[in-house]
Amino acid sequence: MKDQITDNKTNETIDNLTENVADDKEAIGTKASIADKIKASFKSRKFRGGAYATAVSAVVIIIILVLNIIVTELDLKVDISKEGTFTLTDVTKDYVKNIKDDITIYYLAQTGQEDKTTTEIIQKYPQLSGHIKVEYKDPVLYPSFAQKYYSDAITNNSVLVVNSSNDRAKYIPAGDMIVSEVDYNTYQSYQTGIDVEGQVTSALQYVTTEDLPVMYTVTGHGEAELGTTITTSLGKINVTSQSINTLTSESIPEDCSVLLINAPQKDYSPDEVTMIKEYLSKGGDALIYTDYNTSSLENFASLLDYYGVSQVTGLVVEGSRNHYMGQYMTYLVPDYSTHEITTDLKSDGTYVVAPLSSGLQTLDTARSTITTAPILVTSDEAYSKTDINSTNSSKEDGDIDGPFNLGIAVTETYNEAETKLVVYGSSALIDESMVSSSSLGNLDLFLNSVNYVTDKADTLAVRTVSTEQQYLNVTAAQANLWSVLMVIVLPVIVLGTGGFVVLRRRKK
Repeated sequence: MKDQITDNKTNETIDNLTENVADDKEAIGTKASIADKIKASFKSRKFRGGAYATAVSAVVIIIILVLNIIVTELDLKVDISKEGTFTLTDVTKDYVKNIKDDITIYYLAQTGQEDKTTTEIIQKYPQLSGHIKVEYKDPVLYPSFAQKYYSDAITNNSVLVVNSSNDRAKYIPAGDMIVSEVDYNTYQSYQTGIDVEGQVTSALQYVTTEDLPVMYTVTGHGEAELGTTITTSLGKINVTSQSINTLTSESIPEDCSVLLINAPQKDYSPDEVTMIKEYLSKGGDALIYTDYNTSSLENFASLLDYYGVSQVTGLVVEGSRNHYMGQYMTYLVPDYSTHEITTDLKSDGTYVVAPLSSGLQTLDTARSTITTAPILVTSDEAYSKTDINSTNSSKEDGDIDGPFNLGIAVTETYNEAETKLVVYGSSALIDESMVSSSSLGNLDLFLNSVNYVTDKADTLAVRTVSTEQQYLNVTAAQANLWSVLMVIVLPVIVLGTGGFVVLRRRKK
């Protein structure tokens, strides 16, 4: 019995050993299978494809990192903004490359509060000329630094341009480099653009130019005052504005570069007209704005007649749908004649609006020394309404047929003195509501006229960069055309095409 028990235990032990050996063999077989699978996976097409993609990605990432390092070290940047906000214009480039004086542009900003746009733009100037450098001055750390150039208090993020060769300096407050408008619905101001380049380039012109133009505006006859936009823009192109009451003056000042006459409502005296003629005969220049009221001013009209220009009686009304704004037939949208004043406006396709204008004509009796050239003209369908109080906008008996000039340039060369005049038929061309609109070219027309008569073509201002939404200006006829296309023609084409397709499928 005892032997039998022993044999049973022995057999049980042997069985257990046998099972363990079998399990071990199975485990070894499993491990071998996994290893084979792993080895096989490295040889599979899927693995090779994934490895290839990973390697390519790694190479691309390395290339990008290397290019980023190179671009960063070389300070290579591409301005992809719509209006080239961070790219200096050709006007600036052409002017800066001819600067011979040593100029320093000081950026007066507290450390850590520098404006990125201002920083980006002023850093472009030293790249154009070895005579220009940029330095940063913290007004907190150096509170008295700017006082030797500018006596008033300075603002953070302002700019000071100093010519080391002649010690001339011009200070640019931070607010002057921001363009803003007032929303008259909320009476709050909002930013519409930036003007960093325009102000800095203007300052460079100021500190490097000795002979700067001076404009005298005639007062004392009910002339309209110039608005903020005009006066600011004149300062930007370094034109100094002065006023003169010709009734109490003995003569036009000798430093007068251009005389501005803005639609007087009361007539000049004969002596005033004589004084202005004397100024012009010596090579003086003038900008003259008229309106439908000034045609009745006898002495003022004689001044225009003297230079071969006369006003047409009445108020010009446009009959062409393409030549007036909206539904206002007296808000004229004239055509440009070929002239250096209108070249940029014409090429840019920018409109000017001349509200409440009188027509201008050249006189056949003008002296042979006088030459005239049209600047703005109406369509052939325009007419001058002689009864300005009439409520009927249609042409009536007694109205004068067009076309009319709305702007004329006059040049006279006599005794080696050249006189330039630009005469416009609408004083509202330079009304604040017109020149402050970035969608219209009225401000550019005025500035181009100033530069033309003063022979300062190189002082053409750098235009501001708009940061607001741009609107498309269309005439009444264009608005009607697009309305018909979008509301009638396009839906008819879509419906017709769909109907044709449906009918064709049914026939099949």
